[in-house]
Amino acid sequence: MRRFSITDKLIIASLLISVVTIIIVASYSYFNAKQAILDRSFHQLNSVRVIKTNLIEKFFSDCVKEVKLANSSQDIKHIVSLLNSGLIYENSETPFFNSPFIEELSKDYYSNIVIVGSNKDILYAKDTDSNSDFSLAYLNALWNNTIKVDGAFIQDYIVADGVANKPITISSAIKNSEGIIVGMLVFEIKPESIDNIMLNEDPANGLGNSGETYLVGYDSLMRSSSRFQTESVLKTKVSIVDYDSSFYDISRTKVLKDYRGVKVLSTGSRIKIPFLKWVLFSEIDYKEVVKPISKIRYEIIFISIFIFAIVLFVVILLSKKITSPIEKLIIASHEVGSGNLEVKVDNASDDEIGELSETFNRMVDKLKEQAEALEVEKINSIKSLFSGQEAERQRLSRELHDGLGQLLIGLKLKYESCLNKSVVKPSNFANLALLFDQTIEETRRISNNLMPAALSEFGLSTAIRNICNDISEITDTFVSFNTKGSSKNIDTEIKIYLFRIIQEALTNIIKHSQAKRADISISYEKDFIFVSIEDDGIGFEKFSANSKKSNGLNNIRDRISLLSGSYNIETAKAKGTKITIEIPNKQRDNGKN
Repeated sequence: MRRFSITDKLIIASLLISVVTIIIVASYSYFNAKQAILDRSFHQLNSVRVIKTNLIEKFFSDCVKEVKLANSSQDIKHIVSLLNSGLIYENSETPFFNSPFIEELSKDYYSNIVIVGSNKDILYAKDTDSNSDFSLAYLNALWNNTIKVDGAFIQDYIVADGVANKPITISSAIKNSEGIIVGMLVFEIKPESIDNIMLNEDPANGLGNSGETYLVGYDSLMRSSSRFQTESVLKTKVSIVDYDSSFYDISRTKVLKDYRGVKVLSTGSRIKIPFLKWVLFSEIDYKEVVKPISKIRYEIIFISIFIFAIVLFVVILLSKKITSPIEKLIIASHEVGSGNLEVKVDNASDDEIGELSETFNRMVDKLKEQAEALEVEKINSIKSLFSGQEAERQRLSRELHDGLGQLLIGLKLKYESCLNKSVVKPSNFANLALLFDQTIEETRRISNNLMPAALSEFGLSTAIRNICNDISEITDTFVSFNTKGSSKNIDTEIKIYLFRIIQEALTNIIKHSQAKRADISISYEKDFIFVSIEDDGIGFEKFSANSKKSNGLNNIRDRISLLSGSYNIETAKAKGTKITIEIPNKQRDNGKN
């Protein structure tokens, strides 16, 4: 598996950070620009919608004013009186009327202007383009709606079988001088009049090449012509549910699909024209709006690639500058690991790498010093080992010479005296037997000092208890021993070292403390063994415990160190001494307590 160097990691990390940063900044810039363009487009759409709304509302308002104005003229009232008297139909089968006042109206907005008498007879304006088919049912319905209104009534398209067979009309009741309704004046609105307001294909009008405004009625059918579909009035269905569940509370701006299934920016609002439930929509294709974003996107991509290339170049240079001293340190470390303590790392930089190089050089010098000190310590340790062996041999020689040797000499002399006498007394044999017993006991004592039999046969607790009992019997110091837990599975090496530590401590107590009582306790826990050795002797100064002449304490300290343990000594003059020891518990599979 390929190892990733610091250079690789620095390059990868830096590139990841730069890439993530570039992506975040680019995305933020792109979406901000996109949102700004969308907001601007929606603002333009709303402006166009407001303008178109005002224009269409003003158009119908002007038409209503013209109808009211015509309705109040004396010419119209005179014509309707003639119509109701039947005089007009005597002269023509298709009656028309001429009114100078009507001639003054802007008839470009109207496809027809008619007067309806109280008996539902109809008069047409002579200069209209086409005559509408006014059925009796239609006239009755229009009459009933018109006479209920104090002013003008606006009738929306009437659709039958998908065909607008009745146009938009504005009607007003005609009253005589007594205020009695004697007829009705009806203006038919040209669809082209509405389209002239709503349709505008000039890109400079704020709707671009794909924008349009159109009217939709309560039945979701168009009331004005579409820019993209011919004959769309009352034939093209437009969903208004996306704007609001209530037709009467529509004023929304959003992105949606229009009646063509094309994604558009759309804004719509209710038209405030009496009797007409219409909504005016202003829309533009989404693709046309976001087209400038594509240019911005390409610019952002180009800038991002340029920045990425610069970052890559800078990162490679910096990583090389950073890792080159580290590579020198690695090579030097391998040299030190192979034993070469003469190696040095040269780095004149004043940064952390330079400080690390200086620290490495100081470390190598320190290792060199420690290696030399360890060599001296090794020689001293070997000398101490041999000195200890010689001291132990001398002690064993003295014990054999002074104890066992003297007993053997006495045994030999007693035996020879028995041989030289012709008659041997029984008391001589008794003395000989006593000498044999003393020799055996001395041999056992020397053997116990070397390795107590109880330790190997009965375990650590029994061996310590025996030595405590022996000291209590042969000295003025009473030694108590308490144990908690089991030493059954403790490693044999730990048992021997613990025995020697306690043996050495008890020897020090007997020789130096002048104690009347000593307490030994051992607690065998799962992970540690705790030992407490306490006496009520004269104590000693703590600094003297570190003296090279304190062989007993030094032996205890060395053995504890070999067991990877720790200890603490509490002592003072005339206040006794307490040694607490903590040793890791290394266990074996079986053993004796």
